[in-house]
Amino acid sequence: HEQLLPPCEDRGTLPTLAQAETMAMILDQPHKILCCQCAVVIEPNAVNMCVNCLQERYDIGAGVSKQVQQNTCRGCNRFERRDGSWAEVDMESKELLALLLKKPRGLTQVRLIDASYVWTEPHSRRIKLKLTVQQEVVAGAVLQQSFVVEYVLGNKQCGTCQRREAKDTWVAVCQVRQKVEHKRTFFWIEQLILKHRAHTDAINIVERRDGLDFFYEARSHAEKMTSFLQGVAPTRYKTSKQLISTDTHTGKGRYKFTYSVELLPICRGDALWLPASTAATVGQVPRFMLCNKVSNIVHLIDPKTMRTAELLPLTFWKKQFASALTRSCLAEFVVLDIEIEAPRERQRGGGGGGGA
Repeated sequence: HEQLLPPCEDRGTLPTLAQAETMAMILDQPHKILCCQCAVVIEPNAVNMCVNCLQERYDIGAGVSKQVQQNTCRGCNRFERRDGSWAEVDMESKELLALLLKKPRGLTQVRLIDASYVWTEPHSRRIKLKLTVQQEVVAGAVLQQSFVVEYVLGNKQCGTCQRREAKDTWVAVCQVRQKVEHKRTFFWIEQLILKHRAHTDAINIVERRDGLDFFYEARSHAEKMTSFLQGVAPTRYKTSKQLISTDTHTGKGRYKFTYSVELLPICRGDALWLPASTAATVGQVPRFMLCNKVSNIVHLIDPKTMRTAELLPLTFWKKQFASALTRSCLAEFVVLDIEIEAPRERQRGGGGGGGA
């Protein structure tokens, strides 16, 4: 650094304080070089090239597909994954973003830094993502680049909707029945099914005379619905299966399973005349009782003493009985006047009495 030192009168003497500060400032300045391509002043790097020349020479996004086909189902509005399965996701959600990032080819060869949605017209059937990636082009030189990937939405029917449109494709059916005139309990169960989304696995739902039929593509789904009904209502069920076809080489057969679920023919507000054996089993209650509540068991109440009891479904099915009176038999009265009577005096009991 002898040439950069400020001149002094005597080289043998020490520099002054101002000269030392000037020398330190010169030594602390970073070294600058010229780009080997465009001769722009830059800081030294591994390739001695500026960012613009690096981007012109190396295109790290060239191997990534810029336009991708994405299939959606019109029937259920689900998106197709790369492995062929279907997912129910919302538009511009994190789940949809994760699904779309697995689609472009070549994206695994670079390092993904950021991804965000780009606004498009709702009717354009397009989804655009702005991706930011990094890649090491040469030893010690990492290049970052941003580009837009466009997803073209196409229509494709999923397997579930195909089986729903076809006939005789179900594997199991759950038949729910309640044989009463007024289906108050059945309507309440319908609301519970909608609330807990217990019908989502059904490929078809058909209304019958005394209830509903739920068709499923797997036997486990019908068993799940049967277990749900047993947990919320007093029921009994029967199972049966029918052989559809048999493979003579392997001995395996194809079956269709039927689960018949029957609800107790008792609804809230019904007047019951219990059999003598049932009244004794419940807990020595009067034979005339009212149905106060229906859950997985039937709750009874004595209208005279307000005593409560519980009727188990197994006890009912051992000796069945019908409701004596239902809510439809009730008559509405209008009270016009009330007269309060004085309590009668208690009459003394008669007996022989002596005279004075």
